[in-house]
Formats: sequence, C-alpha cells, structure tokens
Amino acid sequence: MRRYLILLRTFWLGGLWACTYLVRPLLEHKGYFPHHGLEVMHAMVGMGAVAGGVLLLMALVRRVFHWHQLSSQLLLVMLALSGGYFALWPWWKLQMMVVHAMCALGLLWLWLAPQDVVQRSR
Repeated sequence: MRRYLILLRTFWLGGLWACTYLVRPLLEHKGYFPHHGLEVMHAMVGMGAVAGGVLLLMALVRRVFHWHQLSSQLLLVMLALSGGYFALWPWWKLQMMVVHAMCALGLLWLWLAPQDVVQRSR
C-alpha cells in the first residue's frame, strides 16, 4: 500500500511540474495559452486534488495522520492550494502564481520526506 501512495504522490507532483514547466511554455509558444492551455492546467490540478484527497483519506483510515508531522502539514497545504487554485477561476494569472507555489512546496515535500508519505506512528 505504501508504494502505491508514493506513486500517487509522484503522479501528483510530477504531473504538476510537467504541466507547469513543459506543457504550458510549449502551448504559450504555439499561441494556445491561455485559451486552451488552461484546460490542461485545470485538469492536472483537479487530478492532483483528487490524488491528495486519496492520500489524506488513506492516512486517516490507517490512523497515521498527525498534525505535528511535516509531511502531513505539507499535504494539507497542497490540498488548500489546490482549492485556492479553483477559487481563483476568473483570474488565470493568479492561478499560475498558485501553481508555481504548489510546485515549490511539492519540491520541498519530496526533498524533506523522500519516502515518508504515510508514516506509521511509533
């Protein structure tokens, strides 16, 4: 189960990075951004929010979610930023700022907790 959760986190953060730093500049260069390119960003942030919800649900079901753990706090912040992204729907430039913040926090999450998605309490 733990490996699936690590894979889910990697999908979330890797997809977000790919959309932000590979797909978006390419679509912008071709002239498809923001009109069509935002649909790709919306889909990736939405799938990431679902993946984060599954991570949170599994942590709660396994009773390993603790507020004092940094990985749990970063998961909640990433979910809050995903919700904030959709709250800023009319303002796409602000949405891109939120996406960049999510990418930076996701990198921090991967760096600080390399295999600590859901850690059993000791």
